[in-house]
Amino acid sequence: MGVKQVLRALDAFPRAEEHLLQKTKSGAFVSIVGLVIMLTLFLHELSYYLNTITVHQMAVDLRRGETLPIHINMTFPSLPCDVLSVDAIDMSGKHEVDLDTNIWKCLR
Repeated sequence: MGVKQVLRALDAFPRAEEHLLQKTKSGAFVSIVGLVIMLTLFLHELSYYLNTITVHQMAVDLRRGETLPIHINMTFPSLPCDVLSVDAIDMSGKHEVDLDTNIWKCLR
């Protein structure tokens, strides 16, 4: 089996039979309708992509006193764990020093 025969066996789009290649008016109509639909969809998606939608919305946050979960993963290979601490301050000025809730310090 030669290289050409192997490639022909792998062909995903083999040549169609001659009776399937006849051009008809109904085939042309289906092709034109398909092209019009594709062009319409393309232009609609392009206009949707190019138009910017600005939404102005403001709401009062009624959840006071709740904490925001912060996930940090840091490695300090040459620093002892007992020296490490976490301090946090929010925009309202609330300052928390040496946070220790759900903080894991481990040596590797």
